[in-house]
Amino acid sequence: MADCGLPTSMTTVFSVTESLFQRGSQYQQFRPTYPPSLFQWLSNQSAGHQLALDLGCGSGQASRGLEPWFRQVLGADISHEQLLAAPASRSHYLLSMANRLPLADASLDLITVAQAYHWFDQAAFHAEAQRTLCPGGMLALISYGVCEVTGLGSMIQDFHDGPLAPWWPPERAQVVAGYPDADLPWPALTYPGDRITLDWSATDMLGYLDTWSALVQAARTGEHPLDDFAPTLRQAWGDGLRTVHWPLRVRAWRKQ
Repeated sequence: MADCGLPTSMTTVFSVTESLFQRGSQYQQFRPTYPPSLFQWLSNQSAGHQLALDLGCGSGQASRGLEPWFRQVLGADISHEQLLAAPASRSHYLLSMANRLPLADASLDLITVAQAYHWFDQAAFHAEAQRTLCPGGMLALISYGVCEVTGLGSMIQDFHDGPLAPWWPPERAQVVAGYPDADLPWPALTYPGDRITLDWSATDMLGYLDTWSALVQAARTGEHPLDDFAPTLRQAWGDGLRTVHWPLRVRAWRKQ
């Protein structure tokens, strides 16, 4: 596929920034990576393997995971800082909104949206997916819920649901639940289920928590809930590593 719908330039397409997303280096360092089994499943389900788009890619965690399985991978995001934080790899990145993709009609074999669908104008994005996916192309909405830490019970969940409750956007519930209300008029594909598992220190966990949008929102009003929570977490965690699990959820459809 010589053309693949790639834009003639990988420079800025749309200059849209939002302070919530201007934490590219933190995302790259502390957000969990996805298991290889996820990308193998996406590849196995995909009818073609020429061009995949990771939309709302941030610093490219999912984009890089697609690279072994597709000839070309694009990552697109509205945050220039997030894109700048993406490590060098085979993926190409562009600044673009989800509802105005600079790509040709019927050019994509796969669109993934990892932890970002709730930020989109969803009806407009669905129209773009309809336009840009090849016949038989696949759309996958990827999300993970609130993590659990071995030996710490519901400590992270309690912080998520308690002190941070006033600061979560209403759309947060969609992410945690795995986008159950998302609906497209195409045949659905069933993901067999998996989870993200990492061994982390308390410092890793605090770095991850600091990427949560609720804490960004709280800081805008001069509130810093993580400062109060951090000593409690460090004391309970101890000096070593603990195993952290996130439930991984995928909603997927194949365009007819």
